[in-house]
Amino acid sequence: MSTIIDCIQEAELNAVEIKTAALEKANVIAGNAEVRSAEIAKLCEAECKAYRERAVREAEQEAQKAYNNEITVKRAEASKYAADRLKETDGIVNEIVRRISRGSC
Repeated sequence: MSTIIDCIQEAELNAVEIKTAALEKANVIAGNAEVRSAEIAKLCEAECKAYRERAVREAEQEAQKAYNNEITVKRAEASKYAADRLKETDGIVNEIVRRISRGSC
């Protein structure tokens, strides 16, 4: 009977040692996880910053391209409008000059 009790006590001591070792290992793992988590957070922050900067730069380039295209179109429209207006005024200006030259104004 004492052999059984000794075996049980030895098993209980082994269980306590195993539990203690497991708790220590769990603490080490948790500490390592916190350190790695901080490293990952820094990496993600840097990656997000780079992505944001790239996105802003691309958006600025696209906006500048759209602006330049629109300016080109509007300049062409303005030139055509001015040319059309000048063509229309040629007859009126000639009429005014003719009247002034004749003295009929």
